[in-house]
Amino acid sequence: AFTAKNGGINQRVWLLPNKGQEFLDILEIDVMYEAVSHVLGEEFQLSSFSSNIAKPGGSKMNLHTDQWWAPEPTRPGRRNLPVGSMTRSNFDFDPDRIEPPIAIAPAACSNAIFMLNDFTNANGGTRLVPKSHMMGRHPDPIRDKDIKTVAAEGPAGTAIITDGRVWHGTGSNRTNHDRVGMLLTFCGPQYRPQVNYTIALDQEVLSKVTDRQKTMFGLKVWWGYGRTGHPSVEFVNPIEKGLGVLTPNKRRRGRYNV
Repeated sequence: AFTAKNGGINQRVWLLPNKGQEFLDILEIDVMYEAVSHVLGEEFQLSSFSSNIAKPGGSKMNLHTDQWWAPEPTRPGRRNLPVGSMTRSNFDFDPDRIEPPIAIAPAACSNAIFMLNDFTNANGGTRLVPKSHMMGRHPDPIRDKDIKTVAAEGPAGTAIITDGRVWHGTGSNRTNHDRVGMLLTFCGPQYRPQVNYTIALDQEVLSKVTDRQKTMFGLKVWWGYGRTGHPSVEFVNPIEKGLGVLTPNKRRRGRYNV
């Protein structure tokens, strides 16, 4: 799942909602929604839902934010990097910006990290940079290579909620046992999620999801966005066939068949 320079032997398990009812049940945890709402507000959706297995000997991951795609504030008259030119390794950076910055981007995503076994400094507990969500920029692998990080540690069953701007990365596992985490990333309803659940979800799963789960999977129309037809419909149904080609009705002039 990772390149040799970015974890190598570590493993990811993607698209957990298709893997069993127990993963859908995770999406019904009220306290998780309360915490994420504190970061993102009243409306948000699921961007990805996966597992990260840090294996013995796996190297640490480069520090990053999970909202690298969110443009940062810029100065009037300055030519910023166009949003369509941004990549995971190519960000807009103003070398003449004031430090500390006058304005920073708001949180656009939030993570819920579930520790399925004990997370420790030794077994690759997620590395975090305290207060980095207020820095107003993305980490640079060269400029920030020596920045101090702390490990997210806790017993199995613990979960932490993070602001999407926090600099973080999987730590190196220096033990003889796997370190297993379950990761949910949420983003605002106006952003494109990592996983296109409208296509990726099995039809059997779609047939039994709750309204809350439909919202998380991006099936809820948000102020007219995400619709497949009329904008007043609350939820879209990916299984339902839409209207087809319009053809003239030969018997009723000015009318069309669909």
